[in-house]
Amino acid sequence: MRIALAIMSLELGGGAEHDIVHLSAGLKKAGHEPIVITSGGRLCKDVEANGVEVVRCPIATRKLSELRRNGVRLAEIAESHGIDVLNPQGVYPGISCYLASRRLSKKGLAVPNILTIHMLQRFTWWYYKLGSFVINRIAKHVIVESHCERLRLQRRGMNRPLTVLYNCFPPEKYERETRSREEIRRDMNWDDDKIVFIMPARMSEEKNHKLLFEALAGPDVQALDKRILCYLAGDGDLLEQNKKAVAEMHLGDRVVFGGFRRDIPSLLQGADAYLLCSHYESLPLSIREAMGAGLPVVSTDVGGISEAVEDRKSGLLVPPGDAKSFGAAMARLATDAELRKDMGRRGRELFHEKFEYDNWIRRTVEVLDQVRTEIPACGR
Repeated sequence: MRIALAIMSLELGGGAEHDIVHLSAGLKKAGHEPIVITSGGRLCKDVEANGVEVVRCPIATRKLSELRRNGVRLAEIAESHGIDVLNPQGVYPGISCYLASRRLSKKGLAVPNILTIHMLQRFTWWYYKLGSFVINRIAKHVIVESHCERLRLQRRGMNRPLTVLYNCFPPEKYERETRSREEIRRDMNWDDDKIVFIMPARMSEEKNHKLLFEALAGPDVQALDKRILCYLAGDGDLLEQNKKAVAEMHLGDRVVFGGFRRDIPSLLQGADAYLLCSHYESLPLSIREAMGAGLPVVSTDVGGISEAVEDRKSGLLVPPGDAKSFGAAMARLATDAELRKDMGRRGRELFHEKFEYDNWIRRTVEVLDQVRTEIPACGR
């Protein structure tokens, strides 16, 4: 099956972008012929390293006129590559793929538009209402990564056939690391007496790094006499703002900004615990990566995170926006090595129970093929 995965950009290096890297590689390994259509970005080389073709197209747009033009471009790409299925990631690429699918159908080519939604861009009722309205008109089928996102869409009127697929990553991401935990920490300048909390996340509004800074300035963490070190891996629009906040709050000895990293699996194996302090989420890939690495989780209880993390068993979930509770949870893990070990062990068990890479690839293929075969051949 020839599958076109369309995503606006591979530049940010977030969960959706890494999903494309992992999904395209898995589809190719399973004997299919994926291509990735994107405007570009630094993860393009990761896709190409797996032997998957990247087709550049200026689809990083929200302008109606450009979406229409991209419909023409995508139709040409799909026809020239003999594409069987379009699988856009997000509503805006979904609109262009829908227009491409319609254009192809007029030529007698049946190429369904199967839309993957990771999470809508704005977490407001009216945006989900509008998004659901659009999705109902452009998608033959919808794939989401969590039951939480399914409910958000369906409660706002989305009525297309839908499948929940827990995305994942190939297990060899951890097998490539040959260094010991001690060597990783030494290379990162993480002292043995530091409890390292790692947060791999874009510097964007929904990730709410401000909550972490407030927790670090609170009494529970301050009482630990600088034993906690927070390593923030990621960049984004709010990077400089977050650096300024850390400086103004005099937290420079507790926070390290690591920038964009390609070696997150290695860093997770050297850290002691994982952090996430988001306002809203679907089900972040980074939480599954942390669970796979055997790290306990401290996170706000938002979105589909509780679908992965068992509160007080594999991690500690706190109410969103509650800096005091977040700091208390960090302090509890920092002062209890056995608790960290037990929660990390349970997290790894849950990871293997719920999130399995080959199963994600197999189920994705089943969904794409089922929708494709339900459509009349139309000359193919």
